[in-house]
Formats: sequence, structure tokens, C-alpha cells
Amino acid sequence: MNSQTESNFPMGLLGISILAGGLFCGTHLVNSWLLRQLEFSSHISLIYLPGFLRLANVLVLGLFWGTAATAIGGVMLMAWTAESWGIGLSNVAVSASGAALSIMTLQVLLKRRLSLRKLSDLLRLALLYALLNALCHHVLWSLIDPSQLIDRQQVLYMAIGDFNGAIIGAFALRWLAQHTGIKHFARQRAAESESSDNHKA
Repeated sequence: MNSQTESNFPMGLLGISILAGGLFCGTHLVNSWLLRQLEFSSHISLIYLPGFLRLANVLVLGLFWGTAATAIGGVMLMAWTAESWGIGLSNVAVSASGAALSIMTLQVLLKRRLSLRKLSDLLRLALLYALLNALCHHVLWSLIDPSQLIDRQQVLYMAIGDFNGAIIGAFALRWLAQHTGIKHFARQRAAESESSDNHKA
């Protein structure tokens, strides 16, 4: 029974999630270095490119593994912050879960799955994600880390930064979906997820 469980564990997806987490971590550090003049705080930039990677992870890898990939990247980033483990992990939880929450919410509103090839879907998702992510972080900081609340307009700044980064990434993902095999991988993941859900039911 144990050998069957081990053989069913998707080691490939785990490896891809770790690589995606490393990409998220690296992109965050590069974003902070290149766009330092646009940073409002250590958590807020007016152009935050890794914000899109949170969405891309979930869109390509699925809700579970995409969220895990962003969480892995967030934990990696904690090596460059002076935050306590409690606050750091809370930020990681909000950062990683926001994309999945946005995708599930939008799919409920649209009553269908999102399409990587539809720019309108990606733009709606980028806007919803930017708003939800900024609001969730603001609530978190209000509850456990008030030191992050440095300006009344920072929710707006964070939403603008995430939206800008997501828009840039949305165009990149749409191009990849049209010119590479990423759309086939995403369809395969969606089919596997649907098959798994049906099997459980």
C-alpha cells in the first residue's frame, strides 16, 4: 500500500513547483533591485512583476500545486527579510492563496473555466487579483503587523502595483499560450483535476 501511495505521488509536479518557487523568489529580488525607485515599502511596488507569477503558477499548475509553488518562493524570500517567522509565514499564506481565491471567484462569476488565450479573461483576473491581494494584505497587517500601515493610500498603491505587474505578465502568458505548448500543459492539468474530482465524487 505504501509503495502504491509513493508511486501515485506526483514527483514531477513537486519538482516543477520548487522551480516555480525559485523563479518567484528570484523575480521578486530582481524586481526590487531594478524598480527600487518605484517601491513604496518592502512589500509594495508600483510595478510588481512577481504578482503575475502568483497567477501564472495557479493557471498552469492548478490550484494546489500553483499555490504551493508561490508558497515555496515566499518561504525562500524570508531569508532576505528581518520579519519574525510568524509574520513572515502569515504574509506567505496571504500571498500564495490570493491567486487561487481570485481564480475561483472569477470562474464562479463567469460560470466557466478561464481561458489563457482570452485577453479579456486575463485582464479581469488581473484586476480582481490586484484588489483582493491588496485588501487581504491590509487586513493581515491591521491584525498582526501594524508597522506595515504607513499610509492611508497604500492599499491603492499595492493594487496598482499588482495590476501593473499582472498586466505585463498577462500579455506574456497570452503570447506563450499562442506560440508554445503551455496551453496544452494547462489543458492537461485541468483535465487531470476534473478527472480527479469526478473520481472522488
